Amino acid sequence: MTGLNTKSTLDGVATANDHLSSDDSGMLHIEGRSAESLLEEFGSPLYVVSEATLRTNFRRIRDAFQSRWPKPVNVMYAIKANNNLAIRAILHEEGAGGDCFGEGELYATFLGGADHNKLVMNGTNKTYAELSAAVKAGVRVNVDAADEIPMLSEIAAETGRTARVCLRVKVTPQELEQFVPDYTSRPFNMLDGVRDMQWGYSIEAAAAMVPEMLAAPGIELDGYHLHVGRSNSEPDYYRTLARAYVETIAELKKRTGYTPDIVNIGGGYARERDPESRSLSLNPYEIEEYAESITGPLLEGLEEAGIPIPALWMEPGRYVVGNAVVLLGRVGSVKRYLEKVWVNVDVSINNLMR
Repeated sequence: MTGLNTKSTLDGVATANDHLSSDDSGMLHIEGRSAESLLEEFGSPLYVVSEATLRTNFRRIRDAFQSRWPKPVNVMYAIKANNNLAIRAILHEEGAGGDCFGEGELYATFLGGADHNKLVMNGTNKTYAELSAAVKAGVRVNVDAADEIPMLSEIAAETGRTARVCLRVKVTPQELEQFVPDYTSRPFNMLDGVRDMQWGYSIEAAAAMVPEMLAAPGIELDGYHLHVGRSNSEPDYYRTLARAYVETIAELKKRTGYTPDIVNIGGGYARERDPESRSLSLNPYEIEEYAESITGPLLEGLEEAGIPIPALWMEPGRYVVGNAVVLLGRVGSVKRYLEKVWVNVDVSINNLMR
């Protein structure tokens, strides 16, 4: 590892939250510990987590939204981004809620520390067992399939518990046509992309489901959920989705009379160092700009519709943990062949999860 010019390597790609540096020899340091000393102590390959980066990232996204929202904000760590239990435990100390898919992620979230009142279970193909586990644990369910409603009523009757739920909606504003996803080389606009996604329900479908959920025994409808995911890094993209989301909430109030206690805005916020964009350049937009582009239209639309401001829930994953983990490895044999140099390391694809 000596001789690697990490100073030049870090230039232009390191962020203020990374806690990475290098010494005069070019040795990488993580929170002041050299990569060499870490490998000597713990072996190779090695995942190294910067606790300082993890805590800073969480506090920053929490503060960005809480400072712009007059009611409680619940930042729920999406454990699919990294299910390391120490990471989950640290985020629990910071007050994070949790976003879970299935019983495995629910179990890991509780094992790493979690408040059931700040958790949600997501997914479009939830089984009876998964729904039952969520209801028994007092975890809210983001309903994304009509057949979940009778199952949840049955589970509520069996367990004597109330199934607390939010309904996942889909928004398809025409303005999405102007945005192209930056995570793929396949050309298509985001309007077509969102239309093709299986997640969520249109206004027409949701307007039929809301009364059904309000009338279903054992079910308590707490609000709505919208998640499109990491698709584009422009603040206007998030603003367009937020505006369409609040218009959907307002229209559903007109049709059903229902006003939500929770508005869940999902996750998918572009990071400062954002490899999903397929670029090595730093993202010029910061989380505070995304927070403003989302909360501004939501608050304005709620006021226009005469809807009381609900709690704001969100489900970030990679923004919180993405740059907090470094994978270290050692160089082995170096092969020179056909005017190329092959540098072998003791790290493989199986170490690069997701």
